Amino acid sequence: MRARLEQLLRGSAHVEISGADIPGCLNALVREGIECRAASGPDAFTLRAEIPYRSLRAARAAAARRNCDLRVLRERGLPSAAKKLRRRLALMFTAVIMFSALAASSFFAWDIDVAGAESVPEGRILRALAEAGAKPGSFWPAWDADAIANRVLLAVPELAWAGVSVAGSRAEVRVRERTPSMEPAAGTGSIVSGASGIIERMEVFFGTPLAAVGEAVAEGETLVAGSVTGYDGATEAVRASARISARTAREYTASAPLEAMEPRETASHTRWALVIGNKRVNFYAGSSQTPPGCVKIIEELPLAVEGMFALPVTLLRECIVEYAFEPRPCGADELAAELEALLAERLERELDGGETLRQSFTARESGGRLYVTLRAECREDIAVYLPDEGP
Repeated sequence: MRARLEQLLRGSAHVEISGADIPGCLNALVREGIECRAASGPDAFTLRAEIPYRSLRAARAAAARRNCDLRVLRERGLPSAAKKLRRRLALMFTAVIMFSALAASSFFAWDIDVAGAESVPEGRILRALAEAGAKPGSFWPAWDADAIANRVLLAVPELAWAGVSVAGSRAEVRVRERTPSMEPAAGTGSIVSGASGIIERMEVFFGTPLAAVGEAVAEGETLVAGSVTGYDGATEAVRASARISARTAREYTASAPLEAMEPRETASHTRWALVIGNKRVNFYAGSSQTPPGCVKIIEELPLAVEGMFALPVTLLRECIVEYAFEPRPCGADELAAELEALLAERLERELDGGETLRQSFTARESGGRLYVTLRAECREDIAVYLPDEGP
């Protein structure tokens, strides 16, 4: 009983040794003072035995010197149990550390999103937030949401309202921009023609008309003077206002090469990088810039769980695609249709509420390019306000 207890305390390992020189390996174990118990073997090239656990490393080295392989079949005793326990404790400790880090990270705002900004740049709002103390990596329970919103409104006057909310380690800042004032502008000025044409209708609200229906006017010509004469003969400067409809003519030309350069993928490769906070670690040699003649497609893999936490660690997958350009002839009819659509879109955009009465397209080829011209007869409001120059 005592011997068995001592064996359990010291530990043992059941091993299998295989190789061409089993007798020589067994002699080497004996010379090393390694006790081999219950030695047996299914054939001349295999030996199974039980050795002390503390001699396992020396036995493996002795077998290697005889060109034999030693494989552990099973382990018994206190040392083996202690080793397994250490592994489990290390695994448990690592898990505790990771979960603690994740729990602690949820108290820091690693990602800040801005919603509701249209004309105000998002970067400007983020800078105002950083100056107010709300920046990536900051301890969000210490934030004063009302104070941060007030400081952002003072730093960005274009905003009418701001609100800050936090979910996990993601902060969301909602803003609303101010509505432009609808009050009429002050000052005096006249109405001039924004395009050449023939006046069809005039509605003068303020000022003195200088043109009449049926007259042809040139672009920039004054149509309504910014002044009125009272009953007493005195002249007073006013801000002229009018709606003047005229028949105008517009002409636009667009061109495109008849032979286009079509990209063709020739090669591609993938490279990886890790971003920790503001630091980037490239897992490849050379610069991170995109080589000439290549396109870089970036896929971001953040270490985060939506709505729970987000750590400042992002794995980047960059796919570098190389292209070669080859000439490809373009169909003249298809190219002309594309240019006509672009010209029609430009005409509609610049008319800004006017209407097209008639239009026609002409196309010609010259120097390897296709030229398409749009000629249109339109009806539009040509009244343009021109403020008076200061004294």
